[in-house]
Amino acid sequence: MQQSFLCPRCSNVAFLGQRFCGFCDLVFLYSCVRCGSALEPGSPYCGSCGTQVDWTAPAPQYSQPPAVAAAPPGNIEQPVNVGQPGSPPAGEPVNQATVAEYQSGPESFPVPTPLVSDQTPPPQVPADHKAKAEAHQERSFELLKDGHYSLAIDELTKAIQFDPTTAIVYLLRGGAFYKKGDLDLAMADLNRAIELDPYLSAAFYNRGSVYYYKKEFECAINDFSSSIAVDDTDPGAFHNRGCAYMMKGQHYQAIEDFSRSIMLDPRDPRVYCSRGSAYAQTGQSLKAAEDFRKAKSMTSDLAVIEKADQALKELGQGL
Repeated sequence: MQQSFLCPRCSNVAFLGQRFCGFCDLVFLYSCVRCGSALEPGSPYCGSCGTQVDWTAPAPQYSQPPAVAAAPPGNIEQPVNVGQPGSPPAGEPVNQATVAEYQSGPESFPVPTPLVSDQTPPPQVPADHKAKAEAHQERSFELLKDGHYSLAIDELTKAIQFDPTTAIVYLLRGGAFYKKGDLDLAMADLNRAIELDPYLSAAFYNRGSVYYYKKEFECAINDFSSSIAVDDTDPGAFHNRGCAYMMKGQHYQAIEDFSRSIMLDPRDPRVYCSRGSAYAQTGQSLKAAEDFRKAKSMTSDLAVIEKADQALKELGQGL
């Protein structure tokens, strides 16, 4: 049986040998257990030492490069795992004092503390109920992988009926509701996941994506900030928060977040396009052009290249 694991970014189910997370598009990099060389997903042998790869065995080490998402229309990049954003507003006055405070360090912008419900502690769940809940959760994995979200929701609902105390089940069901477009139900499940585990960064990350989709950008920023407070090593969270700042016309804050995303992982051309758009909005044409040219040089993706070419044309920088 093919072994499953949880995506380190969004905590949704994935399977050994899978190239991308089906929910947040994170690219999985696997390592040979013998020599440590990078493995081509699904390849039966290591290209360096020839060791046979057993994709049903425990997961090899993998790292977390940035997600790759389809570029939306408009001036900024789409955050991972959200719908098409609208056009950015014309902009709002930039408070230079706030910008200076933000640039002085992350600690200058306090991150909202996750809200924990005042309800009584969850009841103790009998061992046989936990086992049944885990069985339903396990059955949901293959359904989620194949895109059968309604059936997966049924299995996860049964898991919750046996054990309502596990945050990850609400996280998974919230992701399935999100994929079906049931945003209010997704939000309710993500809220519950956060109540059960206020340090579950994936729940804040996913709820921030729902808020972004609903065009509630301030709430999205708060949730991406909470995700970063728990795990500040994910470039996607900084990129997504930067996109939300862009939608609010807060371009200097967006530049800071895009730059942090690039520092954490400089291999995603879309982040350079996002920062180039932010530079252009603040009148920094030379820096914008540099980022768009950098994005073009990094990829063969026609959507990225066309976007960069159009931006360079608008900047009067040629192709």
